[in-house]
Amino acid sequence: MSLIGAISASGQSIGVCYGMLGNNLPSQADVVKLYQSNGITAMRIYAPDSATLTALKGTNIKLIMDVGNSNLASIASSSSVAASWVKENVQSYYPSVSFKYIAVGNEVSGSDVSKILPAMKNIYSALSSAGLQNSIKVSTSISFGEVGTSYPPSDGAFSPSASSYMASVVQYLATINAPLLANIYPYISHVDNQGSISLEYALFTSPGTVVTDGSNKYQNLFDAMVDALYSAMEKVGGSNVGIVISESGWPSAGGTAATVSNAQKYNQNLINHVSKGTPKKPMALETYIFAMFNENQKPAGVEQNWGLFYPSKQPVYSISFNYPRSAQSIGVCNGMLGNNLPSKSDVVKMYQSYGISGMRIYNADSATLNALKGTKINLIMDVGLSDASSSSAASTWVNNNVKPYYPDVSFKYIAVGNEISGSDVSKILPAMKNIYSALSSAGLQNSIKVSTSVATSVLGTSYPPSAGAFSSDASYMTSIVQYLASINSPLLANVYTYFSYAGNTAQISLEYALFTSPGTVVTDGSNKYQNLFDAMVDALYSAMEKVGGSKVGLVISESGWPSAGGTGTTVSNAQTYNQNLINHVGKGTPKRPTALETYIFAMFNENQKAAGVEQNWGLFYPNKQPVYSINFK
Repeated sequence: MSLIGAISASGQSIGVCYGMLGNNLPSQADVVKLYQSNGITAMRIYAPDSATLTALKGTNIKLIMDVGNSNLASIASSSSVAASWVKENVQSYYPSVSFKYIAVGNEVSGSDVSKILPAMKNIYSALSSAGLQNSIKVSTSISFGEVGTSYPPSDGAFSPSASSYMASVVQYLATINAPLLANIYPYISHVDNQGSISLEYALFTSPGTVVTDGSNKYQNLFDAMVDALYSAMEKVGGSNVGIVISESGWPSAGGTAATVSNAQKYNQNLINHVSKGTPKKPMALETYIFAMFNENQKPAGVEQNWGLFYPSKQPVYSISFNYPRSAQSIGVCNGMLGNNLPSKSDVVKMYQSYGISGMRIYNADSATLNALKGTKINLIMDVGLSDASSSSAASTWVNNNVKPYYPDVSFKYIAVGNEISGSDVSKILPAMKNIYSALSSAGLQNSIKVSTSVATSVLGTSYPPSAGAFSSDASYMTSIVQYLASINSPLLANVYTYFSYAGNTAQISLEYALFTSPGTVVTDGSNKYQNLFDAMVDALYSAMEKVGGSKVGLVISESGWPSAGGTGTTVSNAQTYNQNLINHVGKGTPKRPTALETYIFAMFNENQKAAGVEQNWGLFYPNKQPVYSINFK
């Protein structure tokens, strides 16, 4: 049974800190496999470790890597030492290792606090020299103890001893557009103040508001601590600086209130809560649970008992990350067939302002690629068959449209063709192989996946879902699926319940298509289907299994509902479908209940498409006003 999953929605991710202070821990390679098998997509390590970094190559596990407090003085005093550190520990592994943050010091105290900012600047300079300053953020990880005033949260302020150095650190983070990393432990606050902080308030289990602070109401201590830190940063010029929770957790033994039940309760509630953000900043909060393992070389007692796993790799307690946004990535397709659309830079700013973390574009558009630099927006970019018709053509395309922008642009998939039909289907697989070869020559084959995007019309049988099979006209899908398995890439699929409904209203109800059926509509063995989307996706999974693709994943490269122009096309129906889609795909399907990466079609209504339905798929009008309200968070 899987213990852990991870979240990636609207900027949020749940990671787990990998401490190594144990003489009985699994090998680093086995640890990375444990992260992967449990769907954990982010890790923190407290110093560079070559075995861990090697094991992380090609996994896409996002990494916080600490400089290590013991290196702080030397890096602070010498830019050349910082450059050597970056070269040895970052450049040697990048981009195969997905570095996200470099933490320059962890809970630094005493006179060493004066070294934090110089060391941060030297690391940032070294990353800049390597061209990585937009791809890897520099920060430091602080203890909540640096906050001297925390009640009420709006009065949050750094302590007198921390105020001077934290002001300069926070102001520097603002200039380099990096968040502050913070270790937030309600457990410690509760244990130190049991008379005034209840266990329920610390565990997220209070039945109602405990603290009212102006218009903000606090039902748990975690939110209050985080918001006090936001307030403290605002008071020193950091109103635009974000927070990443670089540690939080609860011990399962060894001290006051340290039980398996309380640890399970805290971490489960933390996982379920952080996507909502805090009363002060209700946006998803990237959070790392401490820690992966119980560590026997730490001091006896509480310190040895923070792990989600025993060193044997068995879970200390069960925990589920499988709630609606689990491992979810929601993107939006950026179609450009309009003569009245915003500039490419304005479009990218809209993605950022709405918290949309993924984009699909249908050709290599230089203005869009330039606007995407440094944004961390994951990108599906299409390539036409003609641009990949030979190895030299593919190499030219990659050299012109990928290498000049990578890694500043976060390419995730290259889609070789979109819904190709007719005699051209025979060209798909050779073109995919040519693009993969070109990416391999550039050393990018582990960082950027190659696939093709298909319509569900490749299915000849789709009912019941377990009988799903490719049609005889789509026999080419066998070789494509088997190739995807060999290169560990998913199949991209455009899944539209709208077309199935509009083409068969006699048998498919609007409710079944819109995710609004009150109960099961289709029973297929042990699987029960309450919506058409799941049934269509599971039919595709079944079809792939029948041709050797049981381990090939799916990415929904298009799905949506038009707001005008045809049968069932109303603003209300479009809003209902897309909001329900966003809320649903984190759960996966009955056949594969793991989160499903999904891209909504489309960002804008496009007036250069055919009149009618085709012009009305947009979430936004070309004037940037929403067609209807929708919540990506």
